[in-house]
Amino acid sequence: MGTNTSSGSGSGSGSSGGTATTGGAQLSTVVPKGLRLKVSQMIAGIQAVVPEGSSVAVGGVVLAKTDLVNELMQISSAYQAVDAGVLAARTARSQLSAQTPGFHKQYTGIKDALLALLGRGNPQLAQFGITTSNGSKPLTPAQKVVRAAKSLKTRALRHTMGKVQKAAVQYTGELQLAVSETTPAAPADETAPAVAPPAAAAQGTAVESAPAATPVAVNQT
Repeated sequence: MGTNTSSGSGSGSGSSGGTATTGGAQLSTVVPKGLRLKVSQMIAGIQAVVPEGSSVAVGGVVLAKTDLVNELMQISSAYQAVDAGVLAARTARSQLSAQTPGFHKQYTGIKDALLALLGRGNPQLAQFGITTSNGSKPLTPAQKVVRAAKSLKTRALRHTMGKVQKAAVQYTGELQLAVSETTPAAPADETAPAVAPPAAAAQGTAVESAPAATPVAVNQT
């Protein structure tokens, strides 16, 4: 009787949320809600309020206090089992994540051994899930010339030619240009005689002429 009561109390407190340890990893449990929370609260109420040795009629069946707790514990245990599974899955995923690099290395080693045994072009490799590559088809001489020409054209369009290639590129077509030249004026001759300066009248200056002298008659007696 006392053992059942103790386990019921532990279940009620454990379902209220906390931490649990599984496989050395400490993970938090789910906070109870809904029916799980109601069951947890009812277990705590029965243990605290219902007197020891008393019984309660449930659906026409008389159940003692310990029987009530045990029935509710079955519901709580179902939720705890789910929690344990979740914790175990989390631990397994964590361990798998740590082991994955080693698994890849192990697989690659076996794959390389099979390729060395059967040959890379062996069609039987498909049965192992290994994709085979037939390799690129060799080009004919004409195809090689075309590819080289396309490469040069592409480089020219992208302006990715080197200095030597750029220097070799020169325009070789015909040009039709019209050039107009103007003949410069002849320079002045320094040996030519100096031109006399223009007359004062030409410069707009008026020059008055001197009046003619009038003879004076002298009477001598």
